[in-house]
Amino acid sequence: MNTENNEKQEEKKNDEQRQSKFDNPDQKIKIFVIDTGKIKQTKAFARQDGTLLGIVWVASFVCTMLAADPEYQMLGLFSNLLILSTFKHGLYYCVQTFFYATLLLTIVQYLWFRFMNTGMFMTQLQTNYQMIAQAYQLTAEETKSLFDAITMMKPIAWASMFMITDLVAGAVLSPILAAIYSKKRIRKS
Repeated sequence: MNTENNEKQEEKKNDEQRQSKFDNPDQKIKIFVIDTGKIKQTKAFARQDGTLLGIVWVASFVCTMLAADPEYQMLGLFSNLLILSTFKHGLYYCVQTFFYATLLLTIVQYLWFRFMNTGMFMTQLQTNYQMIAQAYQLTAEETKSLFDAITMMKPIAWASMFMITDLVAGAVLSPILAAIYSKKRIRKS
């Protein structure tokens, strides 16, 4: 019985000591709690904004495809302006947004390359690669094998290639954009 009383008294004493630590204003305790509600909300906003960003990117992509025709070259500039107008804040937010936008753009690109006429695109691409072949002084055989490789690519390969480029761009731009935004936010405070 004495041991039970001693244990209860010891426990009460420990509780009082713990409580006094929390009551002491000089002693600061940092508690980190993961708020899953905020994470879910961020993901939801990233999906919504990713969809909007994806739509802007799809419009930019269509403008780029149409800009291969000399008659519509100005759409290339408009395409670049659309891309530059889409940046947001927050690292996690940016990464999520870029991911969802890339997903949407990749689906549209695949459908475009699968079902639309890509003749003008291929002609423009071959013109660009011809300049690269001349710059690197490739032989006629090397140039032909390069063009063959380009024309043999399947729609899923084209879409995947662009998807990887977009994901890398998002990974590179997200920390930069988050840093820029956080500086603006600090100045406003």
